[in-house]
Amino acid sequence: MTKPGFRKARPGGGKPKDAAAPGEGFLSSSLFSQAQILHMMKNEFARSRRHKLPLGCALMQVDRIAQLVDMHGAELRHTLRAAIAELVRGKTRGADLLGATNDDRYLLVLPHTNLEQTRVVVDRLHQQFRDVRIVVGGRELALTLSIGISACDHQETLFFDTFVAQSEVALEFAVQHGGDQVVSFGETQLRGEEPPPESKPGKARRKGDPGRGGAS
Repeated sequence: MTKPGFRKARPGGGKPKDAAAPGEGFLSSSLFSQAQILHMMKNEFARSRRHKLPLGCALMQVDRIAQLVDMHGAELRHTLRAAIAELVRGKTRGADLLGATNDDRYLLVLPHTNLEQTRVVVDRLHQQFRDVRIVVGGRELALTLSIGISACDHQETLFFDTFVAQSEVALEFAVQHGGDQVVSFGETQLRGEEPPPESKPGKARRKGDPGRGGAS
């Protein structure tokens, strides 16, 4: 099965030098490492399937982050992590989970949250990110955020990797279409985006997965 793309190496090189290694622990008091957030998300996905509960997922990325870090240095990455963690923690529930991946993305897991509710939460975060002030060298940066979302509403997504990949497809669609927007996986399908391999109906049926009906 295809793994989520953010587990792969960064384009043009390896993972950032300051990225947390698996098992390294918290990146901060409210931000998990990639290994931790994926482990907890897998547990939440299994719980969602077992008890027929909805589960929301959002994958976030600051637009042009690679170029910005090249211009302003790796300290910007730490500053953004702290700012995004503070923003998300101030606008979400204590049960929601936030982690940083090794490619400058942030994975937000929303237990007991359907697609409509996920959209409300994420739209609020996207709007309020505009008010986040990041100052480098005495100059305030004009930053924007792209977010891809998916949700398991009807228990029709059988595979964890499929669920994660759907949020990644939505994020990449948002970035490729100008950034600074929130896009759901279902919207990428309506607008003609190719689904991840394990979400294609033909292949999914061979595995017993009814496809993308459970996440949008």
